[in-house]
Amino acid sequence: MARMMSRRQLLAAGMTGLAGAALAGCGTSHSTALTQATATAELPMATATPVVRPVSMVITGDVMLGRSVNQQMVAAGASGTFPFTRTGDFLRGFDLTVGNLECVVSKIGSPIPGKPFTFRADPLGFARLQGAGYDIVSVANNHSGDYGPDAFADMLSHLPQYGITPIGGGLNHDVAHTPVVVERFGTRIGFVAACDIDPPTFAATATQPGHAWLDDAGLRHDVPFARSQSDFLIVFTHWGIEYHLNYNALQQELAHLAIDLGADLVVGAHPHDIEPNEIYHGKPIIYSLGNFVFDEMYDSESHGNILTLHVHGNTLLDWKLAPITIDTTTGAPYLA
Repeated sequence: MARMMSRRQLLAAGMTGLAGAALAGCGTSHSTALTQATATAELPMATATPVVRPVSMVITGDVMLGRSVNQQMVAAGASGTFPFTRTGDFLRGFDLTVGNLECVVSKIGSPIPGKPFTFRADPLGFARLQGAGYDIVSVANNHSGDYGPDAFADMLSHLPQYGITPIGGGLNHDVAHTPVVVERFGTRIGFVAACDIDPPTFAATATQPGHAWLDDAGLRHDVPFARSQSDFLIVFTHWGIEYHLNYNALQQELAHLAIDLGADLVVGAHPHDIEPNEIYHGKPIIYSLGNFVFDEMYDSESHGNILTLHVHGNTLLDWKLAPITIDTTTGAPYLA
C-alpha cells in the first residue's frame, strides 16, 4: 500500500526544517544555546490538533498530452499553462485532483511496432500536470506503454518528483496491483486502477513494468485488500468500446463485482464518449467520463464530464458531473 503526505504537510515539514536551520546558524553563545536547549527539553511538545472535515475531490477523464497537444505545450514554454489554461484554477480548488494520464511522458523509448496510435509527451508534461493541481494519475490504460516498458518505468520514476502519485501501474505485477491510499483531513481514500484494453502485453508481469490488468480475478484480489486499508474506496477503470455511447455487459459485470467486493464508487474512462451512470446498491458507477484533454476529437467526443465529490469517512456526501467542452482546434478543455 502506498501512502502520500499532502502538499500542505510537505510544506509544513519544509518550513520546520528551515526554522531549525535558522536557529542553528544564529550567533547565540554556547551557554545561552545550552540553556535554551535545556528549557525546551523540559517543556511539553505542542501538538497541532488534526483538522477533520469533508474532503473535496475532482476526477477527470482522459488526459492525452501527445501529438499536437505536445507540440503546443512545448511551444508555450516552461512558463506556459497549456493545455490547462482554462481549467487549472478549477482543478486546483479541490483537496484531491485525479485523472487518467492517457500517454507516456518520457524522452526515451520507441513506438510499439504495429500499434496504430502511440502517444508520448515531452517531460514538460509533468510540470503541466503539477501546475494544474493533479495529485494522482491512473497509468492503467492502453497508451501508457506505447513507447515500451523502459519509457513507462521512466515516467513512473518522475511523477513523484512532481508530487504526483501513479495508480494502477508499477515496475512489476505486485506493485501495479498495490492500492494507493491517501489520507486527507482524517479520511483514508483508497484507489484501485486497472485496464482491460488491448494490448495485453502492456500489463505488468513478475519481471516487467506495466499496468494492472482488469478482470474478475484481479478485482477479487485487489479490492478487498484496498477496502481493508481505506475508509472510502474508488475503483478507476479503463474499459468499454471506443465511441460507444452506452456501457456493455462486461463493464456492468465488473462494476457490480467491484462494489460487491467493497468499492464505494466506480469511475471509468476510454470510450472517448460520455456513457450513462448507474446506482448499484446505493453506490454510483460512472461508466465513462469521456475525454478531458485530447486532440482530433469532434462531435460528441469533444464533450466530457468532470466528476466532483465530497467524502467524509466512509460516507459519500454528494457527487455531481460538471460538463466540459474540448476546443477542437487545440485539444484543450474548458468548462462548458
